[in-house]
Amino acid sequence: MRIDPKTVVGGVLAFAFLLTVLQSLGLAPSAAAAGTSLSSWAVDGPLPVTEPDSALWADAVPLALPLSAQIMITPTQKNPTVDAIEVRSLNNGTHIAFRIRWADATKDAYTTTTQQFRDAVAIQVGAQSDVPYLCMGGANARMNILQWKADWQADIEEGFHDLQDEFPNFWVDYYPYAIGGPPYEVPAQFPENASLYLVGYTVGNPFSQPLKVTPVEDALAYGFFTITTGVRQDALGWGEWRDGAWTVVIARALDTGDPQDNAIGRNNALAFAVWDGGNEDRGSRKSTTGWVPLGVQAVRSTAVDPLVVTAIILIAVPIVVLVLRRLEARNEPMRIPEERKEPGKP
Repeated sequence: MRIDPKTVVGGVLAFAFLLTVLQSLGLAPSAAAAGTSLSSWAVDGPLPVTEPDSALWADAVPLALPLSAQIMITPTQKNPTVDAIEVRSLNNGTHIAFRIRWADATKDAYTTTTQQFRDAVAIQVGAQSDVPYLCMGGANARMNILQWKADWQADIEEGFHDLQDEFPNFWVDYYPYAIGGPPYEVPAQFPENASLYLVGYTVGNPFSQPLKVTPVEDALAYGFFTITTGVRQDALGWGEWRDGAWTVVIARALDTGDPQDNAIGRNNALAFAVWDGGNEDRGSRKSTTGWVPLGVQAVRSTAVDPLVVTAIILIAVPIVVLVLRRLEARNEPMRIPEERKEPGKP
């Protein structure tokens, strides 16, 4: 039987109809393609905030972004070692998470000495606005910056990394009001009076805090040299270094309710930055991307009544079959019954 191209087209249209129905019910994935914008895939349930290798990330469309050296502000980075990152995003209607992956030959997770520099990655969140975004923001263009730091995570995993960890022979014979004797451990041996002599710890410098609850700093900026730690810390995350690559998750609420944060919705633009500690990156010495538009998909409930699904299939399948049969019938040559044929004619 010869199948006319019209039959094929009809079959495709019928299949598209059935697929659309299944997608509307959440029983089939929506089509998506990589490009120059980042799409946050909607999921129903908790996000894998501390699971960079969660199977859920396979559903998110990856976006590859090239990195370039930061050469505008001192200290500059003229010899970057990270060329590109891969970014994926998931959201569940209230929170959003980003997974960033990049190649890094060494794991640099300590900053105790002056010769050590950390690996890190940051997301800069522009406000929902039609005003062109400025790098690091401006007087009327606040930027929300979420930076994951390898050394902060090491403090959570291993305990606060202090001088005695880098210098085994380091010794302090006396701290006023400290409990016990040397070598002293922070903060266990430093009650309220003793902690006054640990200035960074006392004034709340986030870099000096021995007890950290998240490896991600929630900060804001209004231009170059203005980055400041937020009063509230609303970001979470976790990173894993394996086989010469970092995979890091950074997450927060879409709208934290914090006036210092930029709410995340459908019209944000994002930028990313990476620091390679092995390349002595720090501060403005980093590699950066350009601005990336962000689209946040709405969450659809996955709870589907089996009876509804059965009814739709019972309706849709006969329609598909009927369309195919009618198209085939139109393409069949007309046949004349034998008794009506004239003698001598085929």
